[in-house]
Amino acid sequence: MLVGVLALVVGIGTFVGGLLSAPINLAVAPPPASALLLAADGRQFATVAPPEKREEVKAADIPDVMRNAIISAEDERFLRHNGVDPLATIRALFRDVTGGSTQGGSTLTQQYVKNAYVGNERTALRKIREAALAYRLEQRLSKQQILTDYLNALYLGNGLYGVQAASKYYFGVGIKDLDWNKAANDHNDQNLALARASMLAGIAPAPSAWNPVKDFKQAQVRQIYTLNRMVANNLISAEDATSALKRDVHPLRISPPEAKNLAPEFTDYVIPKLKANPSYDEDTFFRGGLRVRTTLDLDLQQAFQMALQEVLPNATDPQAALVAVDYQTGAVKAMATLRRVPPKVKDGKVVNDPTAAYRPHGFNLATNAARSSGSTIKTFTLAQALTDGMNLNDSVPGPVTLTLKCASCKGGSYTVHNAGDGEGGRSYTLRNALASSINTVYLPLANKVGRDKVAKLAERAGLAPAPPSSASLEGRSGAPANFLSFGIGGGVDVSPLGEAVAYATMANGGRHVSPMAYTEVRTGASGTSQGQVLFNQKPSGIYRVVSKGVAQDVVQALTSVVDNGTATSVQAAGVPVFGKTGTTNDSTDAWFTGCIPSERICVSSWMGYEYASCNVGTGVHVNGPCGGMHDIGGVKGQIYGGTLPAKIFTRAQQLLTQIKRDRALRAQGKLPASSPTPSPRPRVPVGPVTPSTSPTTRRTALPKPSRTASPTPLPVQTSRPPVILPPQPTPTPTASSP
Repeated sequence: MLVGVLALVVGIGTFVGGLLSAPINLAVAPPPASALLLAADGRQFATVAPPEKREEVKAADIPDVMRNAIISAEDERFLRHNGVDPLATIRALFRDVTGGSTQGGSTLTQQYVKNAYVGNERTALRKIREAALAYRLEQRLSKQQILTDYLNALYLGNGLYGVQAASKYYFGVGIKDLDWNKAANDHNDQNLALARASMLAGIAPAPSAWNPVKDFKQAQVRQIYTLNRMVANNLISAEDATSALKRDVHPLRISPPEAKNLAPEFTDYVIPKLKANPSYDEDTFFRGGLRVRTTLDLDLQQAFQMALQEVLPNATDPQAALVAVDYQTGAVKAMATLRRVPPKVKDGKVVNDPTAAYRPHGFNLATNAARSSGSTIKTFTLAQALTDGMNLNDSVPGPVTLTLKCASCKGGSYTVHNAGDGEGGRSYTLRNALASSINTVYLPLANKVGRDKVAKLAERAGLAPAPPSSASLEGRSGAPANFLSFGIGGGVDVSPLGEAVAYATMANGGRHVSPMAYTEVRTGASGTSQGQVLFNQKPSGIYRVVSKGVAQDVVQALTSVVDNGTATSVQAAGVPVFGKTGTTNDSTDAWFTGCIPSERICVSSWMGYEYASCNVGTGVHVNGPCGGMHDIGGVKGQIYGGTLPAKIFTRAQQLLTQIKRDRALRAQGKLPASSPTPSPRPRVPVGPVTPSTSPTTRRTALPKPSRTASPTPLPVQTSRPPVILPPQPTPTPTASSP
């Protein structure tokens, strides 16, 4: 036993001697910093704050009352010892070794060393190392500097590090303003300063257990303890302590305002993508103040936001979303939504006008909304038919109505109508039937080529998960008619991002590319250094869905939709466009998804009320507007994909042209640098649209905006050139590539 004790003493002595003589780096890691999110052109549009709130202050900004409170509560002999209290250290070490209850024996210096250098592991060797480093720290730094560093690193609950962040969060003032009584406009309220300082110092040993937000009474017990110790140390009088205890220091929980974010939906989309990268490390990400180069086009993002707010400005207007994807790289270029939270309704009337702004970290309509595709699914029915050997010019019957057998339907049959009044009753080519969105052509066509095959093709293109097998559709409970109408959108729930990606597959010659949100993550620049690339992202998920010939035929058919079909209104965008409209029963959802070859993007424009159905008899959902869309934005009657969704798409393109033009003029000095961006023009009523009682997309053309309709007119192309796809990129070799 004696030999063992001697060996232990020699071992500990040797270990401590090594700590005291070895070189030591007292540099503390910098506090976490926000990462910068940059658009594709390098302009900053947002910051990503670290999960913890930490602010450092200078020694001169920390008042004496805060210093005295923490010394009294945590280490009364701080100003007299050399970094270590031997008796307290031996007592704590003995309890750790013997497994007794934990007991604090660390000085303030040791606690700072633990937070900054050593860590929280409760072992005997850690305590020895902590004590040795604390002793050495006191030889190099003044007591005031050590105490300042300690107070800047101290954890005080609720993700707060340092007395500055904690004081702002709990009391709404910085640490140097502890004596500021805002209510009385008194900047020298010493009792209030004492109350606040004693509260912070009291919870310091166990801020999670004594959190004033969760349990204020327990936190006040610790406050009383601190005040008593300050009285015992002759730092304050008993009367001062009593007066301080009477002051109200309930936490205000004031968080600092979030930095301005020019693309909050896109920010919420890109962050999970960054975290999914195997090279992502949160500590490195925030401590390095990294810069993330994303795929965002800030000009397009601004145009999207302005177009949504201009076309749908009212509190009772539907929700809406716009997404743009580069169809060759998969880069998500812009993402904007409008009014996730509907206005409150009382007695059938709107009682407030909520903000249309997206709530950060909220539900993202652009990526997470699952809404019926309407007739946009017909594009993929056509692709499957062409893959099976049919031709765009094949003639097929398109009756006014079509009745299909359905064993589980009422009456044993299911009847489908065309959207336009009296449309049908003749033969159509597949191209013309898509342009006019003839339901009585595309529903039987989906049955002919196989609904399963269409669903799988759409899924591979990026549209939506495949529905149940066609063999089981009629046997399902619920509304089998919805599944029988799969060929015209029934049972296909998609997001705007999925729509844009799937149409991008066709625009990209039949090759799918997964959506991509960023290109690289780089360390912060310093001096002439541009920083170091930590990790990056390249186009991925590349595989062929249909042949290049089939994709080109689909694009030509989609061009007819814009030239002389249901989407002629988007010709006002002034650039070649191809795309497809979609509308569901009673206009619960309305879509226009179009591609612009000159910008190499596909854009999906969706709108609809959050609540698809209304309370019976009231016409208004208890939580806000609901159901089908009618008489909105100057459109009389039912809303179709060719009306307001197409108008949003068109107006966004017009605004983009103007934004780019103005930015170029500013760069040339022809406009002042502070020149405002284009303001949304007053809404121009759209000409009357004949309502239809049929459930899906109809041909509806909006009049082209005249030059007198807008204070900032844009040229409208009168002779529309044919859509010509750019040369296809050289395929990137992947395991799934053909």
